[in-house]
Amino acid sequence: MCGLKLCFKLEKFSTGGLLCFCLIFLNLIPQSAIGACYHWSQSELQTVRRVIDGDTLLLNSGEKVRLIGINTPELARKRHPAETYARRAKARLKALVAASGSKLYLQYGRESRDRYHRSLAHIYNKSGRNLTEQLLREGFGYATVFPPNLRNIDCYQQAEKRARESKVGLWRNRQPISAVDLPPNAGGFYLLQGLIKRVGKSRRSLWLNLEGGVALRIDWQDMHSFPGLQVDALEGRRLEARGWIYRRKGERRIQLRHQAAVRWLP
Repeated sequence: MCGLKLCFKLEKFSTGGLLCFCLIFLNLIPQSAIGACYHWSQSELQTVRRVIDGDTLLLNSGEKVRLIGINTPELARKRHPAETYARRAKARLKALVAASGSKLYLQYGRESRDRYHRSLAHIYNKSGRNLTEQLLREGFGYATVFPPNLRNIDCYQQAEKRARESKVGLWRNRQPISAVDLPPNAGGFYLLQGLIKRVGKSRRSLWLNLEGGVALRIDWQDMHSFPGLQVDALEGRRLEARGWIYRRKGERRIQLRHQAAVRWLP
């Protein structure tokens, strides 16, 4: 990389000179001014051996990495066919990784591993660009939040919002499903809308019971991630929630860990 004096001596910027100036200029700007999703990492570049799917990588070291902040549609598995846009999401991530020479910077989350023993990390190409933000902005996945890994949350949400408003990628045909229309055997990740029919409280959790028989669970220990939530005024409100459906005692449930998983509707 050329030095600052050399760059300013250029009377006419060549392509390389302009790039040099821009790189220096960006490094002089506080990161908050660039945007939280852009990070010029000083960590060692990691080599990607294989792209497993739209949000998971395998490194040459054998380390499996799950991208923080995004969930992409699932590829075919067992008796389940591939979800819409799953193969496209994988292909797009594969292209982004290849464009970076299969070399990426990794920034690990405060919680560095998930229950499947995969590393949790934000990924950046050799130029310092956040690839999760790019995938979301192009409509290849859904923004997700799991405390304590909250870095880049605002940027990821804004990227998804732009894709959703522009109807690009999976947002071309994707609409939230009403809780009353949810299939009885529904499982996996859903973007769900519904009316809160009843609010319940247990020793461990707050329960938002939707019409259609779906219960949204917020553990009391996570309530600090829902500032300003007026529990006594929730009954009768409509919302959009996102998360993974699981079953317990015959009931379909989604656990919510952060307010970013909820959008309140008129």
